[in-house]
Amino acid sequence: MDGCLEGVLVVKFSPRIKFIAITIDELVLVPIAVIIVYFFARQILVPVILLLIVGSVLFVAAKYYLVYPSLQEGTHPIYKMEGTHAMVISRVTGKEGKIKVGAEIWDARCDGPPIEKGTEVVILSRESLKVRVKPVD
Repeated sequence: MDGCLEGVLVVKFSPRIKFIAITIDELVLVPIAVIIVYFFARQILVPVILLLIVGSVLFVAAKYYLVYPSLQEGTHPIYKMEGTHAMVISRVTGKEGKIKVGAEIWDARCDGPPIEKGTEVVILSRESLKVRVKPVD
């Protein structure tokens, strides 16, 4: 476990619970709209209720198909960096350093001797926003 999370309880929620949590706050607006229409425009209450029901169903369906897949566990392939080559832009040691991967700059660490600026490296692993690297053989 990451040293900064030591002693902290980490709770993982299922994708379904996450989806409900990020959807329910928007759906709370439906009864608020019905109450406002009831008090200020009763003559259009029925069409507004029908419109809100249809709109809510379409909203939840669209959000389900667009957002739900991103709530699944796992990492996006773009962040699977193992084996990617990079260039050292700031001396990499066991404690600090920076590399450039494509257009991005990442914090880097190495297990062996320091790696000097301008050296090509390969990424061994990614831990949060830091990568562990070694020089290309």
